[in-house]
Amino acid sequence: MAESVEPQRRQLVERPFGNCIDAKRIGGVADQGSRLMLFLRDRRMLAAQLEKGCSPREFYQGFYMEPSEDGLLCVNRDRLMSRSGAKCKVARLHQMVLETVE
Repeated sequence: MAESVEPQRRQLVERPFGNCIDAKRIGGVADQGSRLMLFLRDRRMLAAQLEKGCSPREFYQGFYMEPSEDGLLCVNRDRLMSRSGAKCKVARLHQMVLETVE
């Protein structure tokens, strides 16, 4: 008699990430509650928490930034500018990773 195998459940969890990301690696963006999700060209996903008083909803159509000399988007340094006129710094970055839950 064959044993039944339960499908493994997976969930997204936050993992530490550095303070900077090469801005050219960002391929897409979406707001998710209190965070801005950055979809990277290498299929990774980052959660960006914006500075206090900034709403990720302002950035649902994407954002632009003034290019820095090093080409990086860094926490507490660079400002994101939405098409609607909002200007916010990224306060924290986390990588979102799929993990198996038992």
